[in-house]
Amino acid sequence: MSTESYSIESHADDWASRFVQANGIRHHYLEWGDPDGAPLLMLHATGLCAWPWKPIARQLARRYRVLAFDQRGHGDTDASDKGYRFEYAGEDLAAIIETMGLERPRVVGHSSGGLASIIAATLLPGRLGPVALVETRVSNDPATTPTQDLNLRAERTRLKRPVWESRAEMFASYRTRAAFRDWEDEPFAEFIAGGTRLRPDGKAELKCHPETEATFYGMRDALPVENYLRDLPGQWLLLLADYPGCQRADDTGVRRFESLVSGSTVKPMGKGSHFLPMEYPGAVLDAVQGWFDAAPDAP
Repeated sequence: MSTESYSIESHADDWASRFVQANGIRHHYLEWGDPDGAPLLMLHATGLCAWPWKPIARQLARRYRVLAFDQRGHGDTDASDKGYRFEYAGEDLAAIIETMGLERPRVVGHSSGGLASIIAATLLPGRLGPVALVETRVSNDPATTPTQDLNLRAERTRLKRPVWESRAEMFASYRTRAAFRDWEDEPFAEFIAGGTRLRPDGKAELKCHPETEATFYGMRDALPVENYLRDLPGQWLLLLADYPGCQRADDTGVRRFESLVSGSTVKPMGKGSHFLPMEYPGAVLDAVQGWFDAAPDAP
């Protein structure tokens, strides 16, 4: 993987950039595939944006109408006018589904994108199709390692540099950081392109302000996840990566998820960090597509 220059492979002809007004704000999304195809929604993790989904979305679009959304305060979706809570992200997803008239959309949610999917499913019972949760924390069990302490992560996030001299400078700096060095080239380059805006002075500014990202981290432990899991309808796949402090299939919280959600399936991937979809997009694609094919309401 190159760490010396900023570059991005162009696939400009295979996706469109669109907006929809829902739940009081304008939401941005990228769209692939047949507009009349079965809908499949993709939701990113805190601090990211829709663009790194491109390698997976491009393949899923062979069978679905794929819509990858920027969550509020991220990417090109509006900032929140009432602060940031995971509950608002779930309300946003429910409002988008209703506003766009989407019929039983499949959903792929990474980390907090999965939490938004869980909350939306409780607001729209029976309206979501099968949902794949990728590295979504499904319990409020305390962190087992310092790297998983979300209050510490929030403190570090507030120290992030929000403005860079150029995207190339940011690319070179981020590429060697522990969180990003195992990402495949395309999703990493797409994160730099989609996660920053170029200012009139030519500098690159993070679209998701560090304070927005930190606020989400600080709110996570107070979210009563188990309340949303009780009698959660539908079919749910949970993909687990393999790194120190990660959720494991035999963890109390994961076993509780399985007992509370009758339609749940847990699949340890045996590799990857919390950024599993960007490190192993092919493996995530295979797991998600195979599970969608086997789900009870698969086409």
